[in-house]
Amino acid sequence: MYPTRPDANSQHRERIGMTITYEHLSPEQRAHFLEHGWVKVDGGIPSDHIRAWTENAFVRLGWDEHDKSTWTDEAYHMPRHREVKHSHHMPKAWAVASELVGGKDRWDDDIFSTSGDSLIVNVGSEHTAGQRVHPRDTGNWHIDGDWFDHYLDSSDQALLTVCLYTDVVPDGGPTLICPKALPRVLQWLYDHPEGGYSNQVLVDCMKDIDEKDFVYLTGTAGDVFFGHPMMPHSKSRNHLRYFRAICNPTTTLVDPLNFNRQDPDDYSLVEQYTLRALGRWPLGLGDWHIGKERRRYQPRTQAGRDAKVAKELERLSAHAQMTGGTVDSKYLTGESFEHEKLKRYQPPDQSFFAETHQPVKAG
Repeated sequence: MYPTRPDANSQHRERIGMTITYEHLSPEQRAHFLEHGWVKVDGGIPSDHIRAWTENAFVRLGWDEHDKSTWTDEAYHMPRHREVKHSHHMPKAWAVASELVGGKDRWDDDIFSTSGDSLIVNVGSEHTAGQRVHPRDTGNWHIDGDWFDHYLDSSDQALLTVCLYTDVVPDGGPTLICPKALPRVLQWLYDHPEGGYSNQVLVDCMKDIDEKDFVYLTGTAGDVFFGHPMMPHSKSRNHLRYFRAICNPTTTLVDPLNFNRQDPDDYSLVEQYTLRALGRWPLGLGDWHIGKERRRYQPRTQAGRDAKVAKELERLSAHAQMTGGTVDSKYLTGESFEHEKLKRYQPPDQSFFAETHQPVKAG
């Protein structure tokens, strides 16, 4: 766990010391984010970076690219073998992300500062291919962050980030978001300064939302979507059974969000959206403050990904021997991964794990 720092935001404001400028976000993109809570960056990741992290995907999975009967999992979260700084891997998208949060100086470079080849695969199944459901009823709705307590001003998950590593088309398993529910989530967190877990927050927020108000994040390999960090999202059914691969890298800020800045021009677009959703723009939130100590945890989801490493290395090594290639993995070089820094925090108790991993029944 880590303690609350009541003076952190004021110190950070002095460190910024300037009005936010926008060189990469167009006025239309800024307006779209303030209205809907998300924005798309076309071609946010260079094509050669996309190829580098997808060319051995089927080898790692142990599937035959041309035989869907070998695609044994409807959805699969792959572990990381490689990672590089966000700013290097997706320079165009990272420039936009930095403007969304108020400037590159607000990023935390100590933790979650890298992108990795931990592809999230969704290929559907023969069983679910023709089963149409209301997007609200996918059973996978959540808010990111199983490694910290959620408060209105939490910045441990600075943005929802969805990077496309394959083309993603309608009915091809695109990520779903629900911008209509986002103001409800923020109101819940405002009304509950003691915080809450993802599914605890979402149950009532997802009710009675029309199908037209859900958004499918479709696009071309290399496109990147950024959303408000509390944006509810879910996987959707891959009816076409195309190979769909995305990444959902974590980004973190140095300080919690600040809803009482002296100069309104210093509010980030994320902070502005929050205040507008609560009807408090540009006045700020006054004496609102969190009601508990901030805590971070070791995410239990990491253990599941790590368990897949040995089998992937075995497949990659066999393929390299057959083709005369090499295996590029930090597991073989002994280098540490960025997520290993989370070992400094306590493991979550079983009740925390259960509450954050049960499907949301929005009804």
